[in-house]
Amino acid sequence: MATLTREQPLTTAIKDVKNRGKDDGVQYDDDDVFALSTEVTHTLDLHQSSAEALRLAGVYTRQSAVLALHHGFRSDDDDTEPDEEDGRLQTIREYHENGMLKLMRTFVRRLRKDATEPTNDASYYDRVVEEKHYDPSGICRLDVHFALGQPYLYRKHYYPNNRLKSEKVFFVEDEESMRCRKVGHWRTYYDNGNIQSEIIYNKDGVRCGFCKRYAIDGAVEWVKDYSREQQERLQAFNAKRGNLDLTVAEAARVLGLHGDWCVHVVNRTFRSQCAPLHPDWRRTAGQKATETWEEEQRTEAFIRLSRAREVLLKYLESHPKKCSCER
Repeated sequence: MATLTREQPLTTAIKDVKNRGKDDGVQYDDDDVFALSTEVTHTLDLHQSSAEALRLAGVYTRQSAVLALHHGFRSDDDDTEPDEEDGRLQTIREYHENGMLKLMRTFVRRLRKDATEPTNDASYYDRVVEEKHYDPSGICRLDVHFALGQPYLYRKHYYPNNRLKSEKVFFVEDEESMRCRKVGHWRTYYDNGNIQSEIIYNKDGVRCGFCKRYAIDGAVEWVKDYSREQQERLQAFNAKRGNLDLTVAEAARVLGLHGDWCVHVVNRTFRSQCAPLHPDWRRTAGQKATETWEEEQRTEAFIRLSRAREVLLKYLESHPKKCSCER
């Protein structure tokens, strides 16, 4: 059932209340119907709205677990939870030729976002919860944990001697496609147990903090403070940007704007002008980092474009006008 909105007529909501009550075996009088339909046509809250309104809006898809204990209760006869097949964990196991466990994988079947036929197997995907790989001798070589209800996937590799080889953390953006990015501490180890490298990633998947690489005897071979360098570049960028004064006419020329323009035109032009300055765009276009734009030139160009956009947006805030462009 589609969720009701403010735009739907109240008579439609009343009709849906009666139909839903009839399906659930509940009889609503006229006052109840009017009150419930009025509640549903307004913004609902998971904790403040009534259970009836949440069920009518399609938020609750289950019946309330209401029991009558007057004549006693037998746990074995409880049939008030009929939908637990949805969300059931499944585990598969594979074995080596010598009989030793090769793979153990626990997952839950989930419906794809764009699925149109829920009865088709292709409409579902396996959401991994835990996965372990073993060698023929019984040593775990790969251990993956991806707990339900949280976006972090933990992955550990092991040497044949059962020592830890690497440990990594991923932030999973989309469980269906498993699109993810690096986060947290990534560590690798030598087979003697000594640490080999330690790289730190922030929430955006970018290196940060002190990152190090070590020799097998534990001596530090490489170290870099990414956060300090990023902070210095940020301060330099803000200083240059603040010192760049442009008039409205000059700012429009920097962005290549002519005639009438509005907020949407300014933002759209700014994005298109900045695209060639981004390293990822140049790699996609088949250009090398040293071609066309040197690092300093790209930074200066981006600063000028950013400042021009800021000047024009401030001007439009103080001189509002009707926008008729296509966004």
